[in-house]
Amino acid sequence: MPAAQDLPAEPMHATRTLSDNVYRWLRDQIVLGKIGPNEPLVEAVIAEKLQVSRTPIRESLQRLAADGLIVSHRRRWIVRQHGRDEIVAIYEVRMALESFAARFACQRAGDAELAAIAAHCDTWSADGPADEFVLFNDRFHHLIVEAAHNPRLARVIEQNHLYYFNEQIAGHYRPDEIVASQSEHQELVEALRKRDADRAAELSRRHAEEALALILARLF
Repeated sequence: MPAAQDLPAEPMHATRTLSDNVYRWLRDQIVLGKIGPNEPLVEAVIAEKLQVSRTPIRESLQRLAADGLIVSHRRRWIVRQHGRDEIVAIYEVRMALESFAARFACQRAGDAELAAIAAHCDTWSADGPADEFVLFNDRFHHLIVEAAHNPRLARVIEQNHLYYFNEQIAGHYRPDEIVASQSEHQELVEALRKRDADRAAELSRRHAEEALALILARLF
């Protein structure tokens, strides 16, 4: 796993503050697994890589700690290694949140929004590569969360996805697991089209539950 000094420095986004840019860059490196669990985050190294002062780095590290992505260990910050019980707790929250999002989407989404969700679902090709399925899957669930029309819920759901093990597992789905996941997506689309809130909520909860089972089987 590459350390922070080995990572490419990506261009900063012009419309964000410097602190936000540094935070998002570091967060992405952690979530995508480019900086792995127990890897140190050294202020001086990051400052040199991004060509910024240490102030926005310190601010960013505090935000990452509040997100639960890093912890202080022996007077330095390291990427947090999540144990089995922590991952189960995270996914139990995810089951509840995504179930509510699907329910609200049934109740609040416009017909055009539901059509967009269905259209996106139809873009997946059965022989597509696993790394593309990760992006497809993220977009599919993002559209449902947007259709729920609850910005606070959307923010909490987004934060609940910011863990390296989500990307680590999603990027290594077997073909049969992708087929099964896509079948569940199609069932969910059908429930949304019928505005069957109970069915949509249950499918979303079960989808997250099965993702948890896969993570536990692969990591432990």
